[in-house]
Amino acid sequence: MKLKKTDGFTLLEVMIGLIIFSVGMLLLGSMTVVALRGNTWSNKTTQVVQAMRDKIEDFRHATTAQKVSGTDVVNGLNRRWTFENVATNLDKITVVVGWDDQKAIAKSCSTITYIEN
Repeated sequence: MKLKKTDGFTLLEVMIGLIIFSVGMLLLGSMTVVALRGNTWSNKTTQVVQAMRDKIEDFRHATTAQKVSGTDVVNGLNRRWTFENVATNLDKITVVVGWDDQKAIAKSCSTITYIEN
């Protein structure tokens, strides 16, 4: 008795294909988590830099009486700045922005800028 040859996949080929597909989906899922963490970090970094730049711009357009050290909170970011007159026509501004990351670890970023009067 002769068996007919049929076109199709064997059970072993289907199982191997499913294993390869499953591993690929698991890797894709872990890459998605990494991408989401990176996006969160980038968003927070952008907010921090913008908060620093806003305060520096405030000093660029401030009168002498408005140029004082201080602190405030902007979008959940703690911002602290110090103002120092270095020379007759040169001001030094230090801005420090602090926040807590997703794991409640305190982070900060600072910048020093010199502005000519």
